[in-house]
Amino acid sequence: MKKYLFAFLITALLFVLSTSVHATIRVFACGPEWESLTREIAGDRVEIFTATTAFQDPHTIAARPGLIAQMRRADLVIGAGAELEIGWLPLLLQRSGNRSIQMGAENNIMAANHVTLLEVPATIDRSMGDIHAEGNPHVHLNPHNLFPISDAILARLVVLDPANADYFTQRHRAFTARLRNQITIWERQAQPLRGMNVIPNHRNLSYFYDWLGINAIAYLEPRPGVPPTTRHLATLVDVARNNNVRLIEFVPFESPRGARWLSQRTDIPAIEVPFNVGAQGTTDLFELFDRTIEIFLAQI
Repeated sequence: MKKYLFAFLITALLFVLSTSVHATIRVFACGPEWESLTREIAGDRVEIFTATTAFQDPHTIAARPGLIAQMRRADLVIGAGAELEIGWLPLLLQRSGNRSIQMGAENNIMAANHVTLLEVPATIDRSMGDIHAEGNPHVHLNPHNLFPISDAILARLVVLDPANADYFTQRHRAFTARLRNQITIWERQAQPLRGMNVIPNHRNLSYFYDWLGINAIAYLEPRPGVPPTTRHLATLVDVARNNNVRLIEFVPFESPRGARWLSQRTDIPAIEVPFNVGAQGTTDLFELFDRTIEIFLAQI
C-alpha cells in the first residue's frame, strides 16, 4: 500500500512540475495595439486579455470586477503609460493584489517609458484641459516607436518563459525585419502628405503627424478633453479656408458632430480615422498604418 501511495505522490509531483514549467503566460494588454504587438512576438505561446477595444476611449474605462479578475491572473501587464490609463489601471492593480505586476515592477511594461514623448508640457494647470503631464501617450502611431517597445516585451517574455526563448526571439527578429521594410514602403507612399494641413478633434494622432510631416494647425476641441463648442468651431471656419486644410479628423470613440459642423461650412471632408487596431476592419498594426495612410492620401 505504501509503495502505491509513494508512486502516486511521485506521479502527482511530476505532473505539477511539468504543468508549471509549460504554463502559458497570461498577458493583460490595456489596449488592442499592445495585444497586437505582443502577438507578433509571442504567437500562440501566450494567453492575452485585452481590456479595451478600438471603439472605447482609453481615458475613461471603468475598473469593473471582470477586469480586476483578469489582472489578478496576469503574469505581465502592457499599457501605454504616460497617464493614459490613470483613471482605471492603478485601481485594477491595487485591487488585484498581484504584486508581480504593480507599477514599477519588471512585469509591468508601460510603452511610454521606452520612447521619447511628444507634447511634454513645460507647466500644467486645470485651465489647460486634459493635459498629460508626462507627454502624449499615444506612442503606437509612430512605427519607429514599436522597436524599443517590442524589445522590452521580448525581454520579459524570455524571462517568464525561458523554454520558449528561441521561439520568441525568432518571431521578434522576423517582426522587426518586416516592420523595418514596411516603414520604408510607408514613408515612400506618404511623401505627398508632407506639409499637409489638417484639423483634428483631439491630439490622438500626434505621433503619426510628427512621423510623416503633417501639420495639425488647429483642433476642434477648444482645450484637450473639452468638447467642441459652436463658438469655438465658428473661429475655425476662416482658419480652415485660409490654410488649405485638406481633412477634418476624428477617431471612432469621439463624437463626429463638431467635425461635421465644420465640414458643412467649409466643404472640407470630415473623416473618421481608425486610431487603433480593430477599427475599420484592421486586424493588426500593419493594417492600421496601411489604412490610415490610405485615408490621408485620398485627400491629396
